[in-house]
Formats: sequence, structure tokens, C-alpha cells
Amino acid sequence: MRASGAMAAISPGRRRAGRSGSGAGAMRLIAVALIGLLFLLLAAPQALAQNDAPLPAPGIAINSFDREATRIEAMIADRDTETDDLPAMLRTLTAQRDRIPPLKDRLEQEMAPLRQQLEALGPPPGEGMVEAESVAQERGALTGQLAEVEALSLRLDQADARAVALIDRVNDLRRQILTNRLTTRETSPLAPSMIRGALAGFADLASTLQRETARALEAESMAPGAVGLRLLGPFVVAIFIGVALAMARRALTDRLSGLVHDEMPASRRILVGIGLTASRLLLPALAVTVIALLFVQSGLLGPRGQALILSLAGAASIFVATFALATAFFAPRLPALRLSNLDDRCAASATRWSLVLAAVYGLDGPFAAEADTVDLAFESSTLANLVLLSFGGLALWRFERAIGRVQPATPVEPDNDPSENADAEPEERGVGISLIEIGRFLLLGVAVTAPVLAVAGYFAASRFIFYNPLATAALIGVFVLLFTVVRSAVESVMVNPAQGGAPTGAAQTGGTQTGGAQTASAQTVGAQGSDQVPSRRLRLIPVMVGFVLVCAAVPLIALIWGATSGDLLAGWQLVRTGVTVGDLRFQPLDFFVFIGVFAIIYLITNVIRLVLARSVLPVTGLDAGGRAAVTAGIGYLGVILAGLAAVTATGLDLSNLAIVAGALSVGIGFGLQTVVSNFVSGLILLIERPIKAGDWVQLASGMGYVKRIQVRATIIETFDRAALIVPNQELIGSTVINWTHNNLNGRIIVAVKVAMDADPREVERIMLEVARAHPMVLRRPQPFVLFRGYSDYAMLFEVRAVLRDVNWILNCQSDFYFEIHRRFAEAGIVIPVQQTRVALEHPALPTPGDPARDHPEDVAQAMNPAGVPDGDGDGAGIGDGGGDGR
Repeated sequence: MRASGAMAAISPGRRRAGRSGSGAGAMRLIAVALIGLLFLLLAAPQALAQNDAPLPAPGIAINSFDREATRIEAMIADRDTETDDLPAMLRTLTAQRDRIPPLKDRLEQEMAPLRQQLEALGPPPGEGMVEAESVAQERGALTGQLAEVEALSLRLDQADARAVALIDRVNDLRRQILTNRLTTRETSPLAPSMIRGALAGFADLASTLQRETARALEAESMAPGAVGLRLLGPFVVAIFIGVALAMARRALTDRLSGLVHDEMPASRRILVGIGLTASRLLLPALAVTVIALLFVQSGLLGPRGQALILSLAGAASIFVATFALATAFFAPRLPALRLSNLDDRCAASATRWSLVLAAVYGLDGPFAAEADTVDLAFESSTLANLVLLSFGGLALWRFERAIGRVQPATPVEPDNDPSENADAEPEERGVGISLIEIGRFLLLGVAVTAPVLAVAGYFAASRFIFYNPLATAALIGVFVLLFTVVRSAVESVMVNPAQGGAPTGAAQTGGTQTGGAQTASAQTVGAQGSDQVPSRRLRLIPVMVGFVLVCAAVPLIALIWGATSGDLLAGWQLVRTGVTVGDLRFQPLDFFVFIGVFAIIYLITNVIRLVLARSVLPVTGLDAGGRAAVTAGIGYLGVILAGLAAVTATGLDLSNLAIVAGALSVGIGFGLQTVVSNFVSGLILLIERPIKAGDWVQLASGMGYVKRIQVRATIIETFDRAALIVPNQELIGSTVINWTHNNLNGRIIVAVKVAMDADPREVERIMLEVARAHPMVLRRPQPFVLFRGYSDYAMLFEVRAVLRDVNWILNCQSDFYFEIHRRFAEAGIVIPVQQTRVALEHPALPTPGDPARDHPEDVAQAMNPAGVPDGDGDGAGIGDGGGDGR
């Protein structure tokens, strides 16, 4: 990014007036992010400080604004106005306009008591009525004061309108000047005259630097023998410092690189990557700064030499920063630290060509953008611009080709059908063109168009179309790198080894509820779920960081494309004061304040809930359901307090909303009555607690364990591990069986059948022994056996007992049946199985001389009149072959 953004892309006719006269201006080329940071640290606090400064009297402020407005109008009318004066005009107009709203508020405060006093005096007397002289004098004085203040308020409105009109005129002038410069065509730099002039300009620059150094040495009156040492001294020291810092960087990076391996934890990988990036950035940047200051302070260079050294130091700083960030993102030699999705060859290519782009961007400062600082001829700067844009276009083309060859997220297996993958690719990519593809297409267009414009002689247009997109892409790349690092750090924190464990207890029974094991499993899952809630909320951190980065990128991109600090201050003023639509004023800043206050208080509420749930409530003796009710109630209270605090912080006037709510209350009441009913039912469940978290409940729609009681519905986990979402109103208004409401005791009934010849008392004895021997059966009340009667083929018995934990009921039933079956087999007691006998009667066999014997086909026809095949080919039909037919 250049000074004044896009306005730095100027044509030859106005180049001298559009450049900064100081060599320090090249240091602004170090990084776009650094410029944005400086703006946020310096410009924004300065703007806030201006807002907090004491306001002048309204009359004085209006007179001052009139003088400034008149001066600016005269400058706009002057056709010789320089480009650099336009941003100053915008800053002045914006600063003057920023004073108007607080002055209006002060006048409103002055008018309010005057109006109240006039209202207290009452209306003026009508015709034929006489008012007391003192009252009339007081009324006249108050009316005069009120008229003066209202006149000042009207003048402020007029000043605001005048400022808006002047800002529009200045912006129009800026756009007109920029358009003229971008469309101005000069002589092509490849023309012979331009090449001769460019070579002469470079030779003149070299002779100028030599003369400045010679004059500096003559000024010190040094001996002839000491001149060589004086010249070599800074170079020797610079080489020594550079080598020392390079060796330190190499040792540090080698040590950190040796720690990298494929199986290292993600958190450690991020820390090593940050260390490598810092070592590649800080030490070389320190070397560049020290060497540049060493040459500047050596006294060997004149003004042009110092400006050139500072510009080259800025270019070196850009190269160092690009090298550090590119190797951090692409990591061509350390695939384990690579944040991009490129292979080794593409990562190395992308890093190499990004460095070429950084060199082009950095060298553009001393030889094209700020050539005035080194007194470089225009022909030389145009030729340097063409050379740099040619290399830059090639590098940009190759860089786009490198990053375009991204590896697929899921590699194609060798056994897969290529046709199937080819058919699936359009579905994954979608039918539309993504923003990334559009950006790549634009980069290719820039890579081709900019050098062509430079050859054609469009000096300003070629620079505008190349360096502004390049700076924008660099800024986006830096922010993408920051976002990727934050997201990777959050994902490394969210890794929870406990989540990978295999389910136990009831989960191992193939979806069958297995008593106490299910309770233990449910409690384990609940504990893991509570531990996973903070981890899931960590996913919001990248979202918030991305939002902050986007908000920071918007003003920086605006600066790149020609906006000034005055434009940004005007935008901030618009965000702060809002936009008036009719009688309503929309203030975006109030929205952000509302969200911020609500988020902070809600976060504090969640922290309190977490502390109570993990540290305080477990030692109070409350059961799991009671603890869940307390934490849920605190959550509701926190949301209400957060909403009230946010409304209070923003100063929202809810009177109009109350009117609208009253008008819509009937319709909203009918439309949301179910929601309100479920909410109230949820409060009843939390307070009365007929159902609480962890209970085993049975409804008409299913049964399972209560997981959470929410605002609208209750989450029940069925024995098939499905979530049954039941509205709270159904739990309050219908019959619900709660197996674990007061305690965990529950009755078990095991029914068996025995053969008719068995001894009933022996059966009773065995079943009682089995029940009493089970560890889950209570001794009081004692288990007992019931002889329930007879069936067609068996006697019916039941053993009934009370379990310590009803959650084990299915496990206990299984244990009872296993043991009863074993004991019955030992005692010789048969468990009968119902059997069904089917008998088929055959006709008598034919005797000799019987027609049936002589004509067997007639017998077959009689036995099988329908002609159904018998399957064995003898024609006898179903049931042939004799026997009893079983």
C-alpha cells in the first residue's frame, strides 16, 4: 500500500506533487497489517480524544466552521489545487462536522428549561384580556432566549448540510482527478527516447550519490589514508551484524525444526510453528533495521543516499515478513507444520513466487512509487515500473498456478471406480463459481493486464491495477493465516481422549435396557456431555476471531483502494451516530454494544453455572435432578439479566416497542400460546420436580432416561440411544410413569410354567431360593411365590420380589431365568412346550378285484381332485406314503 492509497498511482504530469518529500515514507511499505495496526493505535484513539475535547461555544464553533468552509470552497474552485490537499480538506470537514451533534445536544439541554418555564407561565392571554406586566416581561425574555438558541440550532443544521455538500464536492474532485490520471496515456517506456532517458537517469542517480558521499567526506576533513577505512568501516560492521544474526536465526530454526515429527501433538505443533515464524521474522528484521540505521548515522550519505537506504530497508523488511509468513503457511520443508492443503512441490513453488512478488512490491518504492525521494528521473521510474510489473505479472501467474493445484480433502482410493469419482465431483464442488475461483481468475487478469498497460504507456493505470490487488491479496492472506492458526489452536484444545472410549453397560447389550449398567452408562454419558459443553463452545472462538478480522480488514482494504483517514473517521461517525429514517434512528454502534454487553454477562453466567455445577452443588447433598434444576434456573436468570443490562447500556427507548407489542399482543398470544404453555410447564417441572434429570420415565410415546429439561421441551434418551423430544406441556398434562421418582426400589415379576406332574411345593422352594440368593433382591419385604393356576398343559407360577435398584430389572430377570432353568433341570422338573398334532385319514387299500386296484388313476383323482402335484411323481397327492400324517 502506498501513501494516499490509490492516489499514489499518478501520471507523469503531476508526479512531483503527488509524492512524499521524505525518505521515511518508504518505511510505510513494511506491511499492510502494520499500517492498519498503527491506524488503530494512533488514528482511532486520536479521533476519540477529539470527541472528548472541550467543545467551544456554539456561536464560536459556527463562525470557525464558516471560515474553514469558505477557505475550502476557494481551494476547490482553484484549479491548481494539489492532490495532497484533498485528504486534508476531508479531515477538516469531518472534524468540524463531528462537533455538530454534541453542540446540538447542548442546545437542546439549554432549550428544555426555557420551554418548561414557558409552559409554566401558561398560554398568552386572549383578546380583551390583560396580563400582568411582570409576567409579560418574563414571557418576552424567555421567548427571546428560546428564539436565540433555536436560531443557533438552525445554523448548526445549515452548517451540517454545508459540510456534507463540501465533502461530496471534494470526493467528486478526487474521483475526477483519479479518473483523469488513470486514463492518461504517456510515451511507452520501450520507446528509444524513453530508454535513453531512463539510462541517463540511473547514471545521474549514481553520480548524485557519489557526489553526496564525496561532499560528506570533504566536510569531515579526513586524511587521504583514512578515507578507505572510513568507507569500509560501515560495510564491515554491517556484514558482521548480518552474519551474526543470520547464524543465530539458523541455529534457532534448526533446533525448532528438529522437534517436528508427524506424531507430535497439535498444541506443540502450533507452538513450534509460532517459534519458527518469530525467529524468521524478528531476527532478520532486527538486522535490516540495525544495518539501515548504521549507514544513515555513519555520515557518509547525503539526503538522496539516506532516502535510498531507507527505501531499500523497507523493501528488505517486506521481503523478510513475506518469507516468514509464507513459510509459516506453506511450510515447503516441514509438511507436519503446513497449514495449507498443497503438496510439497506446490508449496515450494508458492513460497518461491510469493518472495518474488514481495521483492517486486518492495523495490517499487524507491524506483517507482516514491522516486522523488531519490530524485530519480521519470523515464527511469517508468522503465523500472515496466520491469517490475513484468516480473510481478510472471510471479503472480505462477503463484496462482501453484495454489490452484490443491490436493483433494479425501484422496481417491486405487480400488474406486474413476467414473464414480468423476460423477461425484460436481456434487461436491457445486454448480456455482466460488469466491476463491473468482479471486484466482482476477489475479490472472491482473498478471496479464498490468504489464500490457505499462508497455502501452498507462503508467498510473498499470500501477493501480497491479499493486492495489496485490496489497489486498497480501492483507487477506495475513488474516487467513491468523484465522487458521486460531482455528488450529482451538481444535487442538478440543481434542478429548475420553470421547473415544467404547460405551459400557447397557450400550453393550445391542439396544436392550440392562438395568444398573444403563444407569452407570447414562451417568457416564452425562458427565462426558457436561465436559464437552465448554469444548463445543470453544468453536465460537474462531467465529468471533473471524468477525474481528473482517471488521479490521474492511478499513484497511479501504485505505489500499484510496480511502483516507478522513473517510474512515466519517464512516466511524456514521456507525456511532447512526442513520435517521423518518422519526427513527438506527445506530449500528448500539447494536454492537448490545451484543457485547449481552455476551459478557451471559459468559459470566455460564462461568457461575460451571462453578456451581462442579464445585458447589456436588457438596450440598442435592441429587442430580436438583442440581440440574438450580443450574437451569441460574441460566434463565442470567439471560434475563443480560437482556436488561444490554438494553440499559444502549439506552434503547422501548416505549415505541411497547406500543407495537400491545397492538400485536392478541395475535402473538394466540400464535405463541403453545410456546408459552411449554415454557411455564418447564418452570413447573424445575420447581415442583415431578420429573428430574436422570429419572427413568415411561410415556405413551416411549420410555427412557431424562437428560435435560429445557425451555420448551424435555430431552429423553431412549434405550435405543435415540433422543425423544417431549414438549413440557405433555409431561404436565398427561400421565407419566416415573420409575425412579422417590427411590430406586422396584418390583420384579418372573413367571414360569411347569409340567402337570411336578410337585408345586418343590417348585415354590426352588423359586424362593433363587430369589433370596440374588444380591439385588431386598430381604424386606421378602420375596414370595404365587401359584397362579393351570393352563391346558402346564401349571403357572410367579416369583415376586423388590429390587434395590429397579434399573437392574432386566438383568435380574435374566439371572432368575438362567438359575431357575438350571435348578429345574437338576430337580427333574420339566418346563412343558405346547405341541400340536395333525392326523390325516387315508382311504382303505383296494382288495384284489376292486376297480380301484385295477384303475389306480381313479383313486389318485379322488384323493387329489384339484390336480395338485404331489412332488414325488406317483400321483398320490398330499399325505401319501402312509403313516399317521405327523
